[in-house]
Amino acid sequence: MGRHRWPALAPPTTGGVAVHAGMPIVAEKDLVLELSAATAFMSGLLLRFALCVTGVRADFVRYETRPLTDALDWSAQWSYLAVRILVDDLGGAADPFQPTPDSGLEGSGPYRTTPQYWIGTYPTTGSLTVTASWPQVGLHPTSFTLTLGPSPFPTTFGSDAHR
Repeated sequence: MGRHRWPALAPPTTGGVAVHAGMPIVAEKDLVLELSAATAFMSGLLLRFALCVTGVRADFVRYETRPLTDALDWSAQWSYLAVRILVDDLGGAADPFQPTPDSGLEGSGPYRTTPQYWIGTYPTTGSLTVTASWPQVGLHPTSFTLTLGPSPFPTTFGSDAHR
């Protein structure tokens, strides 16, 4: 398996085809993670997630994602939802295109974020494996296989359409 890092790239603005409507991934007390949608483009695949954290876990999330006041202070620690994606024989960490929370960074109440991950290829097998984790807030590594079927763009099926 080749090592790769899926960079935080914006998807194309038009031409996407929904290939998966979404599904729940984790539903625990105070934490829900779901795949909102998977959209194929001629140049790759966009995975959209939604993470909602409430209660005490939301306080941990706010601490872990707090703004760093001194970028040179190496003792300042923070974390985030970690996502690894394996497509065919290429796997590695995926950087979120929208890494900032949508709401709830300040004060009390739920924390919600909707990160998006750009995968610059479509799986030739029609499926990929995703592993999501955030141990600092109690989300242990959870893996699932996402079955998408063949590419809706036959001209790119099996091609190396990395972006």
